[in-house]
Amino acid sequence: MGLIRLAKKAREGLTRISRSRSDKRRARRAKALLGLHHGKSVQQVAQDTGLSRQAIYNLQKRYLDRRAARVQQRVSDGAHTGRPPRKRQLVMRIVTKLIKRNPRRYGYASTDWTVPMLNQEVQKQTGVEVSHRTIRRALRALHIR
Repeated sequence: MGLIRLAKKAREGLTRISRSRSDKRRARRAKALLGLHHGKSVQQVAQDTGLSRQAIYNLQKRYLDRRAARVQQRVSDGAHTGRPPRKRQLVMRIVTKLIKRNPRRYGYASTDWTVPMLNQEVQKQTGVEVSHRTIRRALRALHIR
């Protein structure tokens, strides 16, 4: 036994996660925990996974501290802090209203909305400068094509 003892169900879950190609960070953490379970030293696991030794210790502690959670949540990232996407939320509210209406109503010659037209109309209504990228992100979040 290594630095951490994993139950059979936890091992199976971590093995499944470690093979994931969609979330490489979670897969790397799962591989690290499995390495510790199989008796590898922290130094060996760090070399195998590309994580630092301190990251391995932190991962082990965090995994053990989250006993009540499911295995997938135990190896997931914590909540990230940062500035909330207020502009996108504002844009999403306005775009939701605009999409339902014909652009001709707002003086455009087209019958379909384009990103530049939405951008211009959002800026007119809010007075806030918004990028095309923010408009596209809002459209994607609203599942509008």
